[in-house]
Amino acid sequence: MRILDLSRLLPGPFATLCLQGVGATVLKVEEPGGGDYLRHFPPTITLDGEPVGAWFAALNRGKRSVALDLKTETGRARLLALCAGADVLVESFRPGVMARLGLDPRELVERFPRLVVASLTGWGQTGPMASLPGHDLGFLALAGVFGAGEPTVPRLQWGDLAAGGLVAALRILAAVHAGRGGWLDIAMLDGLVGLQQTQFAALAAGASPDELLTGGSPVYGVYRCADGGFVTVAALEPRFLEPLASAVGGDLARESLARLFGSRPRDAWLDELGDACVVPVLAPAEVAGDRHIATRGLFTPEGFVHPPTGPVWGAVPRLGEHSVDDWGPPPDAIAGLSRARPGSP
Repeated sequence: MRILDLSRLLPGPFATLCLQGVGATVLKVEEPGGGDYLRHFPPTITLDGEPVGAWFAALNRGKRSVALDLKTETGRARLLALCAGADVLVESFRPGVMARLGLDPRELVERFPRLVVASLTGWGQTGPMASLPGHDLGFLALAGVFGAGEPTVPRLQWGDLAAGGLVAALRILAAVHAGRGGWLDIAMLDGLVGLQQTQFAALAAGASPDELLTGGSPVYGVYRCADGGFVTVAALEPRFLEPLASAVGGDLARESLARLFGSRPRDAWLDELGDACVVPVLAPAEVAGDRHIATRGLFTPEGFVHPPTGPVWGAVPRLGEHSVDDWGPPPDAIAGLSRARPGSP
């Protein structure tokens, strides 16, 4: 699968990274001069003696980069030539921008019937907010993800990555598998609303969505330990409740569980009550070194994490370093994150 990636920042590049995980070849089309904003976004790492944004490196390793000015006839002509050999085009401009550039998605799929054009936006191509700017926090807000209480800022960009990038990858794969092109309107807002199946089902049944799985039950929550760390408890089923109840003499009240977990350090509880769905809460810096995660091969030697679809290797491209008509070697021929030496594949 050959993908032209016109997107930048997080959602689109993450979508194409996920598609790399299932074998896609990605040609990243960037604006001359600066390229994707994430190239210059801190924190940075050093590659070939030059600083590059760590987020950019993580999301765009193994891709190829061509620099095209789509505001010029030459740039548009070169992109159209690439479309003839591509399976997918991913873009994340605001609605209407592609049409103003002379690259209307409707016209692209008419000209290239097998091409899948995936337009990934925050609010979608239609609706009163379609033309407004937005970021992950706002998509979460309008989708009701924060619940009815006081909102707190999450540390994971659920709209950008899960509801946006991962959903986009799934829909693109389905479209390519169907064997016919078309225009996909993929909105992060839609994905966030669609992820909340149980919450809206509860509302439809006249119940509150903020109960069992959102902290309303003492056996499904977070508890502080003797060393200041935390564990999560998710003992919903009877076979998980039994060992937990045994540990507290049958008293499963929140106060009783708080005393129990406050009696020992965090890392003691996985061995003690792992069969009751008790798991330590790890800080991000602890994750790669965890004994279970380390066996799963989720990280590259340089510390980048593979997408949920599978391993992705390859060098981080310099802006515009590849020929516009060269898709490069197949993904399985690319090994290692470090830039290949001249003359090597």
